[in-house]
Amino acid sequence: MAQQKKRFNLRSFTSFSLVISTIIMSWSGFILYVAPPGRIANWGTWKLMLFTKTEWQALHTIFSYMFFILFVIHLFFVNWKTFLTYIKSKLRAGLNRKWELTASVLVSALFFTGTLRNWTPFRPIMTFGDKVKESWDNKFETPPVLHMETFTLEQLSPVFDSIAPGDLASALTDNQIKIDERDSTLRQIAETNHTTPAALYNILAVKFKKPSVAPQGEMQQGFGRYTMQTIAENSGKDLNSILQILKDKGIKASAETTLRIVADQLGITPREAYNMLTAK
Repeated sequence: MAQQKKRFNLRSFTSFSLVISTIIMSWSGFILYVAPPGRIANWGTWKLMLFTKTEWQALHTIFSYMFFILFVIHLFFVNWKTFLTYIKSKLRAGLNRKWELTASVLVSALFFTGTLRNWTPFRPIMTFGDKVKESWDNKFETPPVLHMETFTLEQLSPVFDSIAPGDLASALTDNQIKIDERDSTLRQIAETNHTTPAALYNILAVKFKKPSVAPQGEMQQGFGRYTMQTIAENSGKDLNSILQILKDKGIKASAETTLRIVADQLGITPREAYNMLTAK
């Protein structure tokens, strides 16, 4: 007798898929933890394990959704009878693991609150990630203007001393760069031509005698990286007075605290936080 063909097992499928999505979610989360800021990742050629930061972000997001959907299927469709039986039995018998439940809730609450309030050891973990992100600055190109990859050719014109957008487009097409629409951003043009915004900028820089892309100073890279010590040195204000301003606003900071952390706690942008701390 021929062996009966096995039916597709939804339970096994969801279990295997949950494991795969968990691995990809966790790994992509770690990659994003050490990935460079957008000003670098979106401008140049940064990739890690063959994928760009945008691709890692897409993987992390999509597999997070996939995990949630599989979780719902696994709990309410595959194992719903077992789940309901378990819930009913526990309701009848009462919770037998009250200490464990209480401990898990308290630990989760501690991690949640500690992360938001930058308590140790959560803050050093995030600070380490920021330092790794900053370490990419000297290895990859950064744009002359923050987020220049979002510029259209019309917006790029003032950067090149008001060269007409049409002339900028012609310079790119002369170098076999395809432009689908005149209001396309550098990033969109780069993606269409399988290149980078930095490469497009450098084509224009050579044509119109502008300096090619090179690592920029801290001011052009944004205020977020500034520490309280750096702000004091640049503004001429006393470090203690800066820290006192933050203390008066309920923020505990040190000389090494970054402006990004302060701005996040105040709910404002790093530039606004910088202006507030350096105001006379």
